[in-house]
Amino acid sequence: MVYTEEYRLEYHKEGFMLEREEHKSRSDAAMASRSKSKIPVLLYRYTGPPRNIGFTFSRYDLNMDAGGNAPGEMLFIYEGDFEYLKPAVSRVFPLSDPFTGEEMTSLDPCWENPIPKSQWESILTELEQQPVTDSGLQDFLNQFISWARNHLRTADGIEITGNQ
Repeated sequence: MVYTEEYRLEYHKEGFMLEREEHKSRSDAAMASRSKSKIPVLLYRYTGPPRNIGFTFSRYDLNMDAGGNAPGEMLFIYEGDFEYLKPAVSRVFPLSDPFTGEEMTSLDPCWENPIPKSQWESILTELEQQPVTDSGLQDFLNQFISWARNHLRTADGIEITGNQ
């Protein structure tokens, strides 16, 4: 399980679920209703400060208005934990940016990397077939795969945005 201030991210056999945290008191509930929603964080081994280098994953639709995604629909993974996903992601490059047509030669840790649904299928298949002996890593991978598959049902792709 991964906890954020207002959301609980759980992996169930039916898939990846993002559920609102229950508040124990009226004052907690009032404070939560005033605070902004946060992007859920998927953790494996990261133990550093809460605001650090990493990657935000968000769905995209090619004909979507510029409204963007709600924070609760996104997913953040710290750089150290992303290292377990990076080889599979890096193998799909070079790609053409579906919005601009420009060639993306490799994953850019400082910018947006829109990856089409067709490429995500190969990334997720590789992650599923990866031999893993660590149960914590397997849970991390399962949660990520489930989150991605859930969003790809109705999206044209998933964009990875680095903050380095």
